[in-house]
Amino acid sequence: MTASSASMPTRPVPLVPEDVLKRQDAFVSNDTRFTAACRLLASLWREEHGLPAGQHRLEPRWAGGRTASSTTPGISRSKSVRLASRLSTAAARAGATFLSPAIAAHAREILLFREPGALFEEARLWGNLLSSQALTLNLFVPLALDPARAAAVFRKLLPGFVGTVTSIRFEHSPGRRGPDYFGDGTAFDVLIDIVTPEGEPAFVAIEIKYTEGTGGPAPAPRPRYAETARESGLFRDPDAAVLARPGFEQLRREHVLGQLMLQHGLYGRGHFVLLGPAQNQHVQAMGGRYAAELGDPAEAPGRVGFSTLTLEAVVAAIREAGATDFAASFTARYLDLGRVARFVLTQAMPAPPAPRRLAGKAASAAGPDWANPEQVSEAAASDRARAKPAATASMSRNRAGALKRGVGQSQVHAWA
Repeated sequence: MTASSASMPTRPVPLVPEDVLKRQDAFVSNDTRFTAACRLLASLWREEHGLPAGQHRLEPRWAGGRTASSTTPGISRSKSVRLASRLSTAAARAGATFLSPAIAAHAREILLFREPGALFEEARLWGNLLSSQALTLNLFVPLALDPARAAAVFRKLLPGFVGTVTSIRFEHSPGRRGPDYFGDGTAFDVLIDIVTPEGEPAFVAIEIKYTEGTGGPAPAPRPRYAETARESGLFRDPDAAVLARPGFEQLRREHVLGQLMLQHGLYGRGHFVLLGPAQNQHVQAMGGRYAAELGDPAEAPGRVGFSTLTLEAVVAAIREAGATDFAASFTARYLDLGRVARFVLTQAMPAPPAPRRLAGKAASAAGPDWANPEQVSEAAASDRARAKPAATASMSRNRAGALKRGVGQSQVHAWA
């Protein structure tokens, strides 16, 4: 590794060549630039830890791009291909996606005692190295097991708001199906129960993104969503069109859910956080655009605050709180795109095709060796010599034809 590559900045996101991704079994055609880099990073991490890769099922498609049923006549059944950002079934079952056995054990406990209706995509959580739910557990389980360190981390991230941390819950909803809330499954990825420096019970609710963008499916509109948004007092214009767009709609719903918890007296204060990688520009831009839709907090005391934080900032706070080894392992697993750039630059460029060399008359018919200036010059002279008689004959035929048609001599010369 050269000194320049070792110190290479990780912005902008490395644009990984398609051929490199394909050689690593890490190519997915609809990946964004950021997702492709993270997928390659996951593959390198998996290889470094000696973990076997898993499979990805390809669904058969019509020519128009629609997915076809496996029972459709004339359409082959789906097949599986190796995908380097997946774990084999055995590795997934062993909890290899987690950064330590303690995290894996606590993840099993979380799943065992999950809230009724809590949504965990278990196959993706255990086997897909790009799962944001696995990232959530890898990042926050160590803090859940050490509330004092969690408090130190969030005092750094949200100064003046966090005093102590009493518990950390995952996929939490205060009223998943209750009519006092939304009557749906809206939940926070993480809910941190805290006590403020003034001794008031409060919460930090977190929505976490990794490679996800701003799109994705949105639930069908419900009158309750618009009604509670208007009553919340959170927004400059609660009916703004941007708040109904995919991604933004989820932020609005979760933010309002936090406000409902205050209205129902569960907490005295609250803060809602959108958390994602600094280099996931879609998420960072969405956070900034959403914040622009909020009213002035000074004009609406008692409202749930909002911040966009980066994963890098959380990891830096964890490092400052003394967990340096964990911060390094998390960065290597999810955030070190400098490693991706270094890997790409160490890949050999494809060799140019070897020139074809033929002997005797065949070599003459094949043409000159274009790397040899003398042969090129001789070939050019020969071409000019062959072209001159042909041009003269063609000129004579044109002149004769013109005379037969009665064209004047001056016009014939003009054609020539």
